[in-house]
This record gives sequence, C-alpha cells and structure tokens, in this order.
Amino acid sequence: MSGINLFAPKAQGTTSLTAGAATANRLLTKPASCNQIRVKNIDATSVAFINFGDSTVVATIPSGATPGSLPIGPGETAGFTVPEGTTHVAAISSGTPVLYFSPGNGM
Repeated sequence: MSGINLFAPKAQGTTSLTAGAATANRLLTKPASCNQIRVKNIDATSVAFINFGDSTVVATIPSGATPGSLPIGPGETAGFTVPEGTTHVAAISSGTPVLYFSPGNGM
C-alpha cells in the first residue's frame, strides 16, 4: 500500500486555545518541516471559527452575508495544510470550546 501518508505528529507539539467571544491567537509549535495542522474541538456543543496566519491573525464569526473564518464543529477533528510562513492560529466562538492544534506531516 505505497502512497498512504498517515499523519506523523511532531513530538510534544500540540498546543491548546480556548475560544471565546473575542478573537484570541496562539503561537503554533510548528517547525518549518511540518506543513499540516490537525485541529480537534473537544467541546460537545460549541462551534469554533479558526484562521491561520502570523502574529496578527484574527478569527471572525460569519454573520449573514458577512463572511467569517473556518468553522470547526463540536467534537470535530480536521486536518489542514497551512501556507508557508504560518506561525499562529486564531479562534473565536459564541461558547468557550477548547481546541487542540497538532503540527505534523501527512493526513
């Protein structure tokens, strides 16, 4: 089964962020060799909205025709390839879900 690329996490690389009513961001422990981030929302009821970027990154909740950041549903795990230069992640929510961000390679 060549060609299967399972996720290989960076050892001791997971960081957490509790989303809230105001956008907050967190430095990712992502070395240049890691180009994917696995995200886990451990909350059972609250959606979080996330955005990747540099130290100034913010997240927004979409409202009507106004677009917002990427939703991560309750209990959802998702993987993303992040752009080169990504150092931070931002999150916001109408609840207070805890999100975990694990850098690595593969999905």
